[in-house]
Amino acid sequence: MKKQIFCQFLVVCMLLWSSQIQGNRCDDSGIQALMACGYSIAKELSSPPKPLDGCCTAVRIIGMKCVCEIINKEIESAIDMQKLVNVASACGRPLAPHSQCGSYLVPGVA
Repeated sequence: MKKQIFCQFLVVCMLLWSSQIQGNRCDDSGIQALMACGYSIAKELSSPPKPLDGCCTAVRIIGMKCVCEIINKEIESAIDMQKLVNVASACGRPLAPHSQCGSYLVPGVA
């Protein structure tokens, strides 16, 4: 089980790394933040109760605007966008309701 989870995490990291090669805006910084938060946002992994300190540090330093700019369909297929929204909020950098992150529309408060 642990080996399978680790392999899935490696796939997420490879997808993030491959998008870095494409030369998108904010690519280096945004990729670093996503990789630091990999265990909290991967689709195939259960989320930890709270993001790791390194994840929140990256989110705070880099900012979610940059992270959202580099997210493409390939990255969206590997990460859970709602987990990303939750991580941003837990790290003190919440995404505005109805804002765009990649192609994902951040839900509004009901």
